[in-house]
Amino acid sequence: MKSVLRIEDLKVYYKTEKGLVRAVDGVSIDLCERESLGIVGESGCGKTTMGYALLRILPSNAVLEGSIKLNGLDLSSLDQKQMEKVRGAKISMIFQDPMTSLNPVMKVRDHFIETIQTHKPEISEEEAERMTANMLRAVGIEPTRMNEYPFQFSGGMRQRVMIALSLVLNPVVVIADEPTTSLDVIVQAQILDLLKSLREKFNMSLILITHDLGVVAELADRVGVMYAGHLVEIGESRDIYYSPKHPYTEALLKSIPNTNIEDKELVYIPGGPPDLADPPKGCRFEPRCPKAMPICSRKEPGVYQVGRSFVKCWLYGEESHVSASKGQ
Repeated sequence: MKSVLRIEDLKVYYKTEKGLVRAVDGVSIDLCERESLGIVGESGCGKTTMGYALLRILPSNAVLEGSIKLNGLDLSSLDQKQMEKVRGAKISMIFQDPMTSLNPVMKVRDHFIETIQTHKPEISEEEAERMTANMLRAVGIEPTRMNEYPFQFSGGMRQRVMIALSLVLNPVVVIADEPTTSLDVIVQAQILDLLKSLREKFNMSLILITHDLGVVAELADRVGVMYAGHLVEIGESRDIYYSPKHPYTEALLKSIPNTNIEDKELVYIPGGPPDLADPPKGCRFEPRCPKAMPICSRKEPGVYQVGRSFVKCWLYGEESHVSASKGQ
């Protein structure tokens, strides 16, 4: 399949009083047409920072390096005015909390009209309203509610509004950052089903950022696992869930609570993630890894192809080494 988004050696460092914090450190990914890619990992692993980097909405103390190409257009080389024309129209984001993303004193209708006319000023208000009605209908909201304010909607309905707003200009890539975090289980399932059907209807590619492995299993064709700023494993969902290669991926899957009431033991990963202002010299998971070898503490591993997966781990030897972007 054709690649629509190519991320090569992406680095995002934050300037702090402690020095540079390496939030994302050399990540390379290809996203294909109509593909759904899940990005998972512990809090602080860099997954949301990566999402913000793709849209170029990083804070002023961030340093961005590497290449982000959307259908050949290098987003990392654009200035902010050029990026404003791309953001929302070609690549958009569904944020965690819709109540902090929607203006509480603007009607839902006005959010849509502002977004549409900012990118397409030639579109009349009447046509923008028609587009708004169609998108709200597509996410299961009655178009008559466009004249209401965000606070008049439930949490699930606000998230549907945010999804509609992110899709109204038919972007090529949509990034969903923890889209179900604040919702109850029933509404979560509805939002996941909605994202699945909209991806097929609008032929978009989806990047799903989450710490919830259950959410990823529901939606993703492929899964990328991040740890301490590194992409430590990426592969097809089935391979990640049933045949994980990296020790961190294995530990992450084992730490999912077991619904079997007879199994009361809670498995966890001992220790904590490293300080990204002063990360380990070798593998960043080495201090917590049950399979660590002497080389793991001395030298950072390369990326190795293991079956259909790509793994950043010394367990798989240098002879199978490939670049992080090749074949993904």
